[in-house]
Amino acid sequence: MGRAKVEYFFGISCVVFFSLLSFSGFAQDQCTPSPGQFTGALQINIGVGCLPLKVKATSGLTNVKNVRYVFDYHGGAVKDSELVSDSVFTYTKPGLFRVLQYSEQDGRQLRACAIVQVYDTLQPQVVLEPCLTRLILKIPKAAEYQYDWYTVEWGDGTREQLDGKTPIGVHTYPDDSQRIIFVKGVHLYGNCGGTTQVMFRPDTKAIPPVIDNVQPAGATTLALSISNPNGNRYWVEQRSANGAYVRTNQRSDAVSATINIEADTSKSACFRLVLADSCLLATPSAEVCYTPPKPPDPLPVPDSTVFLPEAFSPNADGINDRFQLKGLLSGTARLTVFNRWGEVVFQTEDTITGWDGKQRDQNLPPGTYSYVLDLEKRTGERSQKRGAVILMK
Repeated sequence: MGRAKVEYFFGISCVVFFSLLSFSGFAQDQCTPSPGQFTGALQINIGVGCLPLKVKATSGLTNVKNVRYVFDYHGGAVKDSELVSDSVFTYTKPGLFRVLQYSEQDGRQLRACAIVQVYDTLQPQVVLEPCLTRLILKIPKAAEYQYDWYTVEWGDGTREQLDGKTPIGVHTYPDDSQRIIFVKGVHLYGNCGGTTQVMFRPDTKAIPPVIDNVQPAGATTLALSISNPNGNRYWVEQRSANGAYVRTNQRSDAVSATINIEADTSKSACFRLVLADSCLLATPSAEVCYTPPKPPDPLPVPDSTVFLPEAFSPNADGINDRFQLKGLLSGTARLTVFNRWGEVVFQTEDTITGWDGKQRDQNLPPGTYSYVLDLEKRTGERSQKRGAVILMK
């Protein structure tokens, strides 16, 4: 027998005669009769379609009786329990099925077979990438659905057909009215498939994402608080030491997000956002910088509040026996005492011991002596005080 040629016709009967059939790979089964064996004829009203597919089988011969069917024949011998007399059958799963028909005519046993192709009707998963009034539509799982093409009704009266292998559609709307988009996957044979419905409202006033603030989140982490009202995808860029911006591995499309960046929080760092979708033609966001807090200022150095007595009496009575500094000294001091002829009789930087009224261990006569007090603060600021003191006995 010659190789069979099976043709499918939608809405009309498909007649297949065994005398013309030879299914490759179906040898030794009921659909491959022996040479010269008289065969029947099988008609299937719908040979190709989508789930659920309801078919009706009839015999193409007259005066036949005891017609029975196996609507999902897998080869080999057929048990009586597998045969049904009902000629109507509904396929509820996708695949390529063989239909086997048994019948009798004038006492002879007849057989015939036909093929039914049933396609799945999976709803395409649609991903929308909006950009103002422009919309990019993608079907990422196209290879899984195995549709020959997709029909997109954009919701504004326009329709577009997308390739089944790499379905990507781009459409621009005239205004910001809300749209209902229908996406239908279509099988070439059967002209059927699954449909997905999505809502979309174009945005004519895009608000770009901004960095609200940058705060330390540990010694090696900076936390960026970001507002992104339109949910646009963006990248975070950081300014390098040479002033150029370097893209980090952080990106998001969340309306509100806190993104952590690894950084030395003891140093300044500047960041900006760049939209991942270049269709907006937007410039990068304003730069926001982190500046580490300054170390606390040193405690202020208090002014020296020192004074010298106007007189002293070195008579060993324990009262004003020495001419010495009184009060609070902040820094260093040098005391120089002169006699009435301007000669230095005493000099010291010992602010505690002071002068005992002697010069080279010899008591000096009572009288009035002048002095110069040189002061220097811890900050390096210098000052000088001059005065006179009375040496009493």
